[in-house]
Amino acid sequence: MKQILHNTPYLDEQEIKAVARTLRSKWLIPNKEARKLENNIKNYVKGKYAVATSSGSAALHLSLIALGVEKGDEVIVPTYVCTALLNAIYYMGAAPVVVDIEKNWFTIDPLEIKKKINKKTKAIIVPHVLGFPAKIDEIKKFKLLIVEDCAHSLGGFYKGKPLGSFGDITIFSFYATKVITTGHGGMLVTNNKKYYKIVRDLIHYDRRKNYRVRYNYQLTDFAAAIGNVQFKRIDNLFKKRRYIASKYTPVLKKQKEIEFWPKKEDKNLNHYRFIIKFKDKKTRDSFKLNLAKKGISTVIPIENYQLLHRYLKLPKKDFPNAEDISNTTLALPIHPSLTEDEISTITKALKLLF
Repeated sequence: MKQILHNTPYLDEQEIKAVARTLRSKWLIPNKEARKLENNIKNYVKGKYAVATSSGSAALHLSLIALGVEKGDEVIVPTYVCTALLNAIYYMGAAPVVVDIEKNWFTIDPLEIKKKINKKTKAIIVPHVLGFPAKIDEIKKFKLLIVEDCAHSLGGFYKGKPLGSFGDITIFSFYATKVITTGHGGMLVTNNKKYYKIVRDLIHYDRRKNYRVRYNYQLTDFAAAIGNVQFKRIDNLFKKRRYIASKYTPVLKKQKEIEFWPKKEDKNLNHYRFIIKFKDKKTRDSFKLNLAKKGISTVIPIENYQLLHRYLKLPKKDFPNAEDISNTTLALPIHPSLTEDEISTITKALKLLF
């Protein structure tokens, strides 16, 4: 039985030609392609400055340095995220303050943020988890420094503005499973010239007249070349994701025992993930197993053990919404590499299992 993968990057001969062209130039370190990708991303989200990085994690680390986070500071983060956020905070010697997400949603709860703000609070990292927007306009009212984490949300909008245009600094990830990919890679975008200069200085680490700790976080030019090809087709990638969602929705909206997102072909969302929420863990796990038997791979977006409060051994009673979401949700394949036959197979399986 052929396996339908939950995610795989969309690549063709254009990416291969772009990499070959860059390799033939014999200029592999950041050059024209990296600068082009910086311009593409910053213009797309209406930013002034951009720095290409070796990963989204590197961009996060550089963001906290630029914002002046220091030992003893506190940085607020949601529990329903990957550990890259936790790592970046610890790199700075700062303390993570972990809060719950909104009920029946995936992003940080502004009310929980408010409870945790004190004199030590330096910044908030606000991820648009799984491509779903956080209430970042409400969070901005707290007048704290914001790192807007758009690792999942390139191409999304919130209240008419592109996600990535709200934070003091925004970071993106171009990992293999992201909306566009460079294999590994990331981007930092800001409208603040001071932050930009700090980051640009930190990333150019070698052959400098003055010494300070700097970081080898640069994106190679051939990786950036892949990203530029991906960026050229970004609208078509989103169109394919919305099309796939439109095939799942008619089947799922008839079911009273579940919730699912996105609920419609909403052009404000990038359709990075298609999520089903079940009534309990047992039902979710059974459904996942039954799809696997039909050759359809699904993933639990963030496993319960991966919640930050679990790693930090914080009381789970303080994080009821993340506990619920992590135990009851499943992500269907929605990547643009899916063929018509694969989409049809998944849709038929959904009809049979419901």
